[in-house]
Amino acid sequence: MNKLLLLLSVALCSLQAKAIWFEASGQAVVHNGDKHHARKMATQEAIKQALMFAGARVNSVQYLADGLLQNDRLEVRAGGEVNKVELIHEDYQGDIVTVSIRADIFPQDTQCQASDYQKSVVTTWFPLRHKQQASLGQLYNIGKDLPRQLHKSFSAASQHANIHSVEGFYVTPGNDLSRQATALARKAGGQFVLLAEITDLSDEQTSPSRLAFWKDRQINRNFALDVHLINGMTGEVLISQPFRTSASWPFDPHKSVDTASNTFWQSSYGMAIRQQLDDLAQRIDDEIACLPAHGRVLQSSHQQLSVDIGKEHGVNMGDRLKVFKLNQFYDPMGNSHYQYQVHPVEVQVTRLSLSSSVVESVNGVPLANIQPNDFVSRR
Repeated sequence: MNKLLLLLSVALCSLQAKAIWFEASGQAVVHNGDKHHARKMATQEAIKQALMFAGARVNSVQYLADGLLQNDRLEVRAGGEVNKVELIHEDYQGDIVTVSIRADIFPQDTQCQASDYQKSVVTTWFPLRHKQQASLGQLYNIGKDLPRQLHKSFSAASQHANIHSVEGFYVTPGNDLSRQATALARKAGGQFVLLAEITDLSDEQTSPSRLAFWKDRQINRNFALDVHLINGMTGEVLISQPFRTSASWPFDPHKSVDTASNTFWQSSYGMAIRQQLDDLAQRIDDEIACLPAHGRVLQSSHQQLSVDIGKEHGVNMGDRLKVFKLNQFYDPMGNSHYQYQVHPVEVQVTRLSLSSSVVESVNGVPLANIQPNDFVSRR
C-alpha cells in the first residue's frame, strides 16, 4: 500500500516560456525486503502526481520511472510540455522509502485539457486618477459604470473567464498589488483579481476658423485605463498594461452625461471605450485560457466540503477534484516561491448549485486537515 506525501515547490520564472519546477516526494512501504520494487512504486507515484497536477501529459509514467531507476536522471519531452524529469533524492527509514523527483514543465497552448472550467475574475470600481478631468460631462461615476460594461464584454466574447463579482468600492492599484489582490480574492471568492485605474479623461478642443464661425467647437477626448490582472491565489501579476483610445466628444460641453445610459455607450466616444473593454476581455481570456481553474473551500468537515465553483463555471455532477493547500516561502536570496501540498484524497461533486458545489471523498476516507481557503482543482 503506497502512502504519498506530495510537496510541490513552484518557482515562477519571468522568462517568456515561464518554466515551472515541481518537486514531488513519494513514499512507499518495502514489502518482503524488496527495496527495488518499493523504490520504483514511490518514484512512479511521485512522477504521476506531479505531472498530473501540473497539467502535463506523458505517454508512460512506467517508462519514466524505469528510466529514473536505471539512469538516476532522465530527460524527456511529451508534446513540448515536459522538458525534464530527474531524480533528486531517495531515503530509507525502516520499511519506508522516500523518493523525490523534480519536473521542469512548460505550459503550452495545447495544455488545456484540465482547464475546461470557467475561471472567475473579481474586480472593483475603477478610481479616477485626475478627477478634474471628469468635469466635462460630469463623468464622476464612470468608474462605477465601466466594470458593468466590462462584464458585458466578458459575457459576449470570453470563452474561459467570467466576471464573478464587481465589489462596490474603489481600490487604487499601488505597490502592494499582490497583497491587495489576495485579500480581495479571499473576501470575494474570485480566482483572479482585476485592479484598474482610469488615468486619462482629458479633452482637446479645437475652435472653428473665422470663416466657419457658425460651427461648434470640435472636442476630442482621451481615455486611458491602466489594468492589472493578478492571480488571487499566489499574488502573481499576470497582466500589467494600459488600454488607450480617443474619440470625438459629441455631447453638449455644458451638460451632464449619464455614463450608465445607452446614449453614452452608443456615442462615438462610448463605442471607442467599449472597443477597449472588448480588447481587455479578450486579452484576459487569452492569458488565462490554459491555466487550471481553481475553486476555494468555503466550509469543511470530515465528510464533505463546500467550494465556490458551480454550474456557471462548468462544474458537473460527479466531477472529480484534487484538494490542495498553498504555502509561500522565500529562499536565502529573497526570491518568493510557492509550495503546493496536495491532499491524497480525491473528492467528487455530489451537490451542485449555480455558483457553488458540495464535494465528498471518493473512497469514503475522512477529509482531515482541510480548512476554508484551501483550494480544489480539476486535474
